[in-house]
Amino acid sequence: MTLRLLAAALLALTVGAAHAQTLQPIQLQPRAAAQVNTQAAQIDEAAMEKTRLERENKRLKAENEALQKRIDEFTRLGGSQVHAYCPADNPNLSRNTSGAENNCGAAGYTCEPVSGQCRTSCQTSDMCAGGFTCDTGAQQCVRTG
Repeated sequence: MTLRLLAAALLALTVGAAHAQTLQPIQLQPRAAAQVNTQAAQIDEAAMEKTRLERENKRLKAENEALQKRIDEFTRLGGSQVHAYCPADNPNLSRNTSGAENNCGAAGYTCEPVSGQCRTSCQTSDMCAGGFTCDTGAQQCVRTG
């Protein structure tokens, strides 16, 4: 009986060993670790991108504030960035970037394109508004007729 028991045990071990060789080992641990590593890398990348975007947002806010101050200086009456100009559609008008305007033609002159302000003297009649001509001796625009 001992021999039978021993033979049965040996047979069970042999069959079990043969059966164990045909099974593939389950590799959950390395795949799970790889997924955790991938997720950790994605989280790190997202954190770096968030930090970069926060810095960019801060820079853009500062730039926006500086530009807004500059716009305020362009549009505030008496602001340091207010500039005069001659509108293309009316050579007898002087305007500035704060919205004020002056009718140069009322005094007989046109707008001087370099300064954007009304002329106060003339050398030729094309410096005078319509209905005026240049008295070159006095260098003044005078009404014609």
